[in-house]
Amino acid sequence: MILLIFGYYALAESLFANDLYDLAQVEYQRIFFFDTTAHRNYQLRLHYTIVLLHQDFFTGYTEIDKVLEDFPESAIPTRMILAKTLINTGNYGRAIDLLKSNLTKDSLTKKLMGFAYLFDHQYYNAMSEFQEIEFQLALRIEKYLKTPKKSVTRAMLFSVMMPGLGEVYAGDIGSGLRDLLLNLSSGFLLYNAVKHKRYVDAGIIFSFLFNRFYFGAIANASRIADENNEKKKNEFLKEMREEYNRFSTTLD
Repeated sequence: MILLIFGYYALAESLFANDLYDLAQVEYQRIFFFDTTAHRNYQLRLHYTIVLLHQDFFTGYTEIDKVLEDFPESAIPTRMILAKTLINTGNYGRAIDLLKSNLTKDSLTKKLMGFAYLFDHQYYNAMSEFQEIEFQLALRIEKYLKTPKKSVTRAMLFSVMMPGLGEVYAGDIGSGLRDLLLNLSSGFLLYNAVKHKRYVDAGIIFSFLFNRFYFGAIANASRIADENNEKKKNEFLKEMREEYNRFSTTLD
């Protein structure tokens, strides 16, 4: 039986090391079933909790409290490791809550919390955490926040006043010129139909051409402005994610 349990242990740890969390979960549960003393093994419990956070988040989050309660002497490194797992799985708010419980806010804890705030879009809280320990990161966040953003409301208002102008403002000159020409063309057709008292034609042109192109230009201006802002945000977060990946390797 001892050799069998040892085999389960080795298999579970091997699967864990290779990020095969679904298979590792089964093996860890098998160990806990056959070996009643396994729950007192810190590494086993920690790795099992990480696996659960990847596979079954709600059960894993409950397991965090159990590990911290059963191994209070390892509470600080446990919170760090599990907070990293929570960040990697996109549960930034939970990671922040866990790190706040660390009474000793050393530089590693503050830096990890800074990244959690950052990815949770709490930029000013992230700057506050980085301010003392990683000033360059704080400056990069400040620079991003000060970078001019395209106003969706302004883009729409510009297109209300002149179709296509909002798209030019939002950063897509080609779409702006296209919609300006389409609106000028449909406007001319509408004017010409009304001028010659072809009211049925005017109604059709207004409903199917002018109306569509006019309001379409407004919608396009809103979409392009939003996409432009989203692109800048994603580029910034991608750079910061690379910084986080370099830092997180030091926690392994």
